[in-house]
Amino acid sequence: MKNLIYFFLLAIPSILMAKEKPVVDFIEYDLDNGLHVIIYHDVNEPNVIVGTKYHVGSKNEDPDRTGFAHFFEHLLFHGTKNIPQGEFENTIMNAGGYCNAYTSYDVTYYYQLLPAHEYKLGLWAESERMLHPVITEEGINREREIVKEEKRMRYDNKPLGNAYNDMMGAMFPYETYGHGMIGSMEDLNASSIKDFDAFFEKYYVPNNACLVVAGNVNIPDTKQWIEYYFKDIPKGNAIKRPTNFDPPSKKEKIIEKTKEGLKKTAVALNYYAMPETHDDAYVMNVIAAILSGNSDYSYFEKEILEEEDTIINHVSASSELWEKVGALRIKGKLDVANQEEYLISKVENQLERLKNEPVEDYVLQQVLNAFEVNYTDFYFHAESLADMITNYYHLWGDASEFNNAIEHYTSITSEDIQRVARKYFTKDNRVTIIYHPEK
Repeated sequence: MKNLIYFFLLAIPSILMAKEKPVVDFIEYDLDNGLHVIIYHDVNEPNVIVGTKYHVGSKNEDPDRTGFAHFFEHLLFHGTKNIPQGEFENTIMNAGGYCNAYTSYDVTYYYQLLPAHEYKLGLWAESERMLHPVITEEGINREREIVKEEKRMRYDNKPLGNAYNDMMGAMFPYETYGHGMIGSMEDLNASSIKDFDAFFEKYYVPNNACLVVAGNVNIPDTKQWIEYYFKDIPKGNAIKRPTNFDPPSKKEKIIEKTKEGLKKTAVALNYYAMPETHDDAYVMNVIAAILSGNSDYSYFEKEILEEEDTIINHVSASSELWEKVGALRIKGKLDVANQEEYLISKVENQLERLKNEPVEDYVLQQVLNAFEVNYTDFYFHAESLADMITNYYHLWGDASEFNNAIEHYTSITSEDIQRVARKYFTKDNRVTIIYHPEK
């Protein structure tokens, strides 16, 4: 039994055993063309992540050509000068890996997971995507129809499919965060190959990108191959970034909508918050978890949903924080029509509780422990880690700031929560959207 216990203790990651601040020890540097490179060597990782994150998302789009960042997420899998059309994904899969991508308001990320010895294939594929993708009228027309169908299925054909876009549109300027990431049908129809070429030449350049390699790789060899594949890609022009992130009007905004197909009245209370790079962002994430996290302690779960209440069907909270703006979003549904004021008052009672009553120690500790565990998991998962540290590079301006995240969370006090709640949870800092079923 003693030997079994000893073996078990050896299997526990040293980060958790020592209770010391975990640190991701990676190297980073720039090529002459401005490409930022991050390499993380993990001897325990059998695979490798090779990804390129571009500092461009839907907030960078021309307001007359929305949806381009998301469109390129699709388009740049078509093929390149040296990868035949339709063979990009097959090339990665045939080497035992897979590839994927995502778009946000702030960034677009392409990545491959490959067996560690195939990392050079990932570097070649990413350099091909950056240097000479093949963008054709035929490919654009085909992908345009795919994106339009995606828009119909995910957003337009669901009663509350555009609720998130409604929130962002009501709170922030259309030309930055106020339009949907997938874009409008009109803009998708009006766009030409010249528009796509111009967008690519402006944003898909090495000086707007961060290349990450994370896994069991030899760092000196990896640096040589990165130099080989990327050094000759021309640097792009300096990028002019949007600056219009209007502050709230300091007056409550109430919007009412009628939705075909909606069965129950729905309410969204949206409070202006801070960008994800603000120190208070960590506190806001914790507040969202206290309101709507684990049912053992969630304020909404314990004080609203567990009551014998036949009026409120659902209520939840989430922090929606981006590079330049943020919101605390509270969603609710009613089983009884015309009772939105009742739901709002119930929610406001819990927000007042955050302002005026210290969070119980055991509740706060459970929430902070959950954040600590979640962030510690990143240190043992190359795919998630690569995504996180490239975000910190682009949005925080410092990839190593990721190493301070756990400390930011574990140092949060009940006083911090009260301070942030008092600052942001006021009616004049709120956009309320009420959705009524069509009669």
